[in-house]
Amino acid sequence: MPERIRLLLAVVYFLMLVLVGRLVQLQVIDHGKYATLARGNHQRTETVPAPRGRIFDRHGTPIAANRIAVDLYYRGGPVRFSGRILGILGLEALPELPAGEEEVVLAANLPDEWVPTLAELTAGQPNLRLEERIERYYPNPIAGPVIGYVQGPTAADLERGYERGDLVGRAGLEAALEDTLRGRRGLKLVEVDVRGEVIREQVLAPPVPGEDVRLTLDLNLQHAAERALAEALADLNAGRKKLGLPPETVAKGALVALDPANGEVLALATAPAYDPNLFTRRPAPAAEIRALQNDPALPLLNRAVQAYTPGSTFKAASASALLETRAVAPSTQYRCTPYVRFGGQIRRNWSARDMGPMTVREALAYSCNTWFFQAVAAAGPTKVIDALAKRARELGLGRRTGLELAEKRGLVPDKDWKKERFGEPWYPGETLSVAIGQGAVLATPIQVARMLSLIATEGRAPAPHLVATASPPPSAVAGRYWKVLQEGLRLTVTEGTASFRFKDFPVPTAGKTGTAETPGKKAGYEHAWYMGYGPYPLGSDGPPPLVVVAFFENAGEGSRVALPAVKKVMAAYWQVGEAVPPTPNP
Repeated sequence: MPERIRLLLAVVYFLMLVLVGRLVQLQVIDHGKYATLARGNHQRTETVPAPRGRIFDRHGTPIAANRIAVDLYYRGGPVRFSGRILGILGLEALPELPAGEEEVVLAANLPDEWVPTLAELTAGQPNLRLEERIERYYPNPIAGPVIGYVQGPTAADLERGYERGDLVGRAGLEAALEDTLRGRRGLKLVEVDVRGEVIREQVLAPPVPGEDVRLTLDLNLQHAAERALAEALADLNAGRKKLGLPPETVAKGALVALDPANGEVLALATAPAYDPNLFTRRPAPAAEIRALQNDPALPLLNRAVQAYTPGSTFKAASASALLETRAVAPSTQYRCTPYVRFGGQIRRNWSARDMGPMTVREALAYSCNTWFFQAVAAAGPTKVIDALAKRARELGLGRRTGLELAEKRGLVPDKDWKKERFGEPWYPGETLSVAIGQGAVLATPIQVARMLSLIATEGRAPAPHLVATASPPPSAVAGRYWKVLQEGLRLTVTEGTASFRFKDFPVPTAGKTGTAETPGKKAGYEHAWYMGYGPYPLGSDGPPPLVVVAFFENAGEGSRVALPAVKKVMAAYWQVGEAVPPTPNP
């Protein structure tokens, strides 16, 4: 064999040996390494969203729930069947991707009947993808500021462990109960082919749904409370018309109803409000949300937990303080004069006539300012203010109630507060203002409901709460004169400032009106309050116990605006019907 041929064969054999060796290395020695790499090219892990816990009323009616929504994403570039896809979606052209974005939502919340067709048209298209997500919705919505709403995570949320596509509570109960309602994402292994189509999925760790929450709210009573707030606009504007003032377009207020025996909040309404479903829509209606945020009536505000001047509802706390410190006895009388002079100033009653001698019971029933002025002056205004503040706090004012919602603390001023806040001493005349719920005093509607519950139950009412599984213990507020306070509040209804509306109500009740002057506002723009409870006395045979507090911002007299709203809610709860009589002329 010629030398040249032998050399050629040697080269061929050598190359074949190298090729065989390489094959052995790839298929035998490094098989595990490249098999793993091959699987990695066709498998990926994805997190699985967890359903958010649902929210129910006390009877199991859903207030907040979840449903599956499907969105279509576009990653840019060419798309097959674009004409048909755009026709289904009602679009004229594919959008340009914003700078820095990898994809955009081409269409959100696809109707169920579109999904099969779009799934077929987008199959195998790397620039289009359908994605399911869990959407929050409110099938039986209550006032938005109470239930709140959810939104996608912010950058700060992502740093705290949330992922894109998660829902985060932003307000109301959705935010307050976030840790309970939030679920824990799962993990799945997804295998795809070379075209990117999913071949199979394997769940590695199933998602853990958030916990469902049952509230103490009664959805029927909640809606009755919301209606009562809305219907109060007519009473408010009747008062404005009488005083020659311009009408309002919306009533601003809050209404709280609770069971004083166990602290369960049965209704918590605020007005104006919004539909929480507005915030679940995709894409978000930016113009509508911006209008809400800029609305001067503040529909995003939950007025049930905001602090306002309580006016004469505070007289119940003042009466309790004066009795418990023995500054007055149940039989102590002062004349309810049109005015008194104190410190060189004239301090007036709401009535211009002399209403005669009164005990603390009649002073509560007829809301006599000058009775309280005289009682405080006789006790020593700078001496009694600290005792008054202490008793008010014992009755739940000036401190948070512990309600699950974020709430204001309110304010019961005293000498230490004045010194710390302003660096000034307490002046005697300030005590006279505080005694009738004016001056620096601030209270929330839920605090006023707490105070009335304690009076009605003789200091035993548990703290108010909205979650049904909460079981706060009974309170133990000491007191020797609960019956005197109760009798005064009952007299309010039978003979006093609430009698013209409540005297003949089918269920015996007790209560207190309040008309709180507001700085810089003239007559007709006072805050209107009414707090009431029944049946009177608690523990008597009859319907279940109920405490109701209504508050209206700059609405005028409490008996004109707030009292009818309370009456409507009581009538709805106890299933008694009665037309509200017209407001009598003075």
